[in-house]
Amino acid sequence: MPEHALLKEKRIHGNPMYPVSSYVLDDLDFTTIMDCHWHEEMEFTLVTRGVIRFQIGTEYYEVSAGEAMFVHSGELHAGQKVGAEPCGFSSIVFGAEFLSSRGFDRLQEKYIEPLLQKKALPPSHLTGRKPGEREILDLIAAVIADNEAAAPAFELTTKARLYQIFALLQSAMREYAPPASGGDLDKIERLKTVLGYMHEHYPSPLKLKDLSAQIGMSEGHFCRFFKSMVHKSPVDYLNRYRIQQACRLLENSGHKIVEIAMEVGFDSLSYFISVFKQHQGCTPSQYRKRSEIGAASAAELARGL
Repeated sequence: MPEHALLKEKRIHGNPMYPVSSYVLDDLDFTTIMDCHWHEEMEFTLVTRGVIRFQIGTEYYEVSAGEAMFVHSGELHAGQKVGAEPCGFSSIVFGAEFLSSRGFDRLQEKYIEPLLQKKALPPSHLTGRKPGEREILDLIAAVIADNEAAAPAFELTTKARLYQIFALLQSAMREYAPPASGGDLDKIERLKTVLGYMHEHYPSPLKLKDLSAQIGMSEGHFCRFFKSMVHKSPVDYLNRYRIQQACRLLENSGHKIVEIAMEVGFDSLSYFISVFKQHQGCTPSQYRKRSEIGAASAAELARGL
């Protein structure tokens, strides 16, 4: 398996009969709210609270509450909270086949094929300040709300509104999104490769020479390249990913904390605890206790219902 395939999101969005899913997340009070990943589906994400700094390919956008971003099929993307306040976002993720005509008609030829082949690219950041964008933002919000509520005929209104959104975006496609340069595409593929390698091998001791070798760079060049793309050093990114895996183990396993530290790639318990506190604001023991209290409260609520 190519290393970058490991970054491909494994979640299935919708089903073959309706390849659409909506997601609503609020009160997110941690720095990285969306890890680097990609998927075959397209995505509109509406920021509902705070400010989120999104990476899409090699570009970065600060998206405030009431604004949205568009992610095309196969684009590497990630998100980080900006500032001290919590943030929130809602997304609609849909397969390209949902937009396609049954046969190759004028609609498919003139509008859908250029979109699917990335010959016509919508703007990535929708602020509401350009002509038609406020209506687009309202349509995105309506699509997400209908899917969350399973409103009457929501499948039909979703398709109709997505067509309306892309119709409104037609005049903006040439203005905002020239084709990506070969250099940018190469950077993205290299980043996918090295991140995929880190995600697969994070439990093992990883050195800069191991990572830089994956994409044929010197260690110094690799560190500069990685920092420019991810806005973290390779060590910071790797430690953060290891802490994420540790959180899952603390929530879902009975392993001792020292065992978890070793399982996720730390050879020192004290260093593990220090890095964990830096990223989570508490010790691993405190995190596990909070998780257990939260699970018990949820179970109690379920029994009451």
